[in-house]
Amino acid sequence: MKILTAFSLIILTVFAGCTSAEYQQMQNERERLRAAYEEARVKNDRRIRKDTLEQEILGTWQFLGIEVLASDLSNEIESATIALDELSRKHLTIRFFEQNGIRFYEGKNGSIRVTGEFSIYVERIAEVLYPELCMDQSSGITPGAFLFSDRSAEIFSGPPGASNVLISVQENQLHLTLGAGVGLTPAGWVQSDGIRYSFKQIK
Repeated sequence: MKILTAFSLIILTVFAGCTSAEYQQMQNERERLRAAYEEARVKNDRRIRKDTLEQEILGTWQFLGIEVLASDLSNEIESATIALDELSRKHLTIRFFEQNGIRFYEGKNGSIRVTGEFSIYVERIAEVLYPELCMDQSSGITPGAFLFSDRSAEIFSGPPGASNVLISVQENQLHLTLGAGVGLTPAGWVQSDGIRYSFKQIK
């Protein structure tokens, strides 16, 4: 009887070991599939946002104004600088268009003319997508100097997606935010600070 009991315990132990191993294998496979699904979803979300913005930005945009989003920059010197920046961009327009599958920009501000190619890069932080504008100069002054004057500070240099210019389109307005930070709040990840340059669509 003791031998039978011992044998039964061995069988149960082996069976339990197999069951545990199979369960762990199933769990690992589940995690792998979940990770693959999440990766595919993120790529799809980024692609959709990128494609949408690249279509929404097409057209001609007239400069509207500048808004300081960071409270620590709201002082008299900053206000005077912004007033001068706004005045110097009073007649600034920029056109984004597509030709033969390539996306281009051309800008005008008085006697200044600029041209080049553009693209949109979408970064994901937590569950929030942050689209950035990337511009590659062909002629004229640099995109940063044209759009943001002395605030440009090499913002369009470096690898693709390193422009640090957040872009958004809301109805007939285009917003380019320079030097924005991304922070975690009780409501989640949000954009904070920075200086926003706004444009209205005229064509």
